[in-house]
Amino acid sequence: MSPRRISRSFRASIGALVGRLALAIAAAVAVPAARADPLPDDSVTLPGPPSYPDDTHVFNGCHLSTIRYLARYLSEFPGESGMPLLIKMRNADGPKRMHTLALVSWKGQAWCRDEYFGVFALGCPYEAQPNLKRLVSKAEILLERHAQTMVRTSGKPLRPNAPEQMSPEQRIRAVKAAVGIIPYPSTIFWVQCGHQELPVAFFRGEGRQVGVYEPNCGTCLAECSIRDDAKVVSLVAARLGYRPEGIRRELRIPAGSLLAAAGAAR
Repeated sequence: MSPRRISRSFRASIGALVGRLALAIAAAVAVPAARADPLPDDSVTLPGPPSYPDDTHVFNGCHLSTIRYLARYLSEFPGESGMPLLIKMRNADGPKRMHTLALVSWKGQAWCRDEYFGVFALGCPYEAQPNLKRLVSKAEILLERHAQTMVRTSGKPLRPNAPEQMSPEQRIRAVKAAVGIIPYPSTIFWVQCGHQELPVAFFRGEGRQVGVYEPNCGTCLAECSIRDDAKVVSLVAARLGYRPEGIRRELRIPAGSLLAAAGAAR
């Protein structure tokens, strides 16, 4: 599932969080340089950009996978360009849902990289000021074809959907894994709702951008001037339909442990 976007500043309120299906990402998200071993000198002979397959996936984690991919790709190929691209993708259960791809340049041509199905060419030049509407339409068609080909020829499984009801263990595993994927310093917060707590991963990107990952909803993005991380998390949780009664920061998670968590009442 795609990231959710929250408009402008939280100073008076968190602004208008785009609903469960976000409509667009207006601009590229800057990503930090990532430490990675450089490709060998003959990398210029690659037929397309590397796909850097993920070792770990999380529920509704396409945006997190995308920003990690872009961090590594732009670090190893500083002469290229890239940005997240929000499209609609047909899921295994049939309906289309919002989904994030990486849109990158490769030797002057536009390519996309999907979390599960890797890279595919868009068949057009990469432009500094791209026509996003045209690229989204093209990417939606070509990703569906590419995914069908991957499933048919290489046995690649369809993208799994997140379960409607997650166990506490599933939630904390997903949030802990997300912290390892996000290419920025990140923190786990617990949102108190009655007698239950909901874990989320919080991070700050470049500039004033903040993000909150929640396994059921995906990644919420905002431009925010508030420096109180717990307050931001509380505001995001409320916009997602939870009823936060308290927020606490997880200072340390012992290796291999599972912390109690449960889905909050809506």
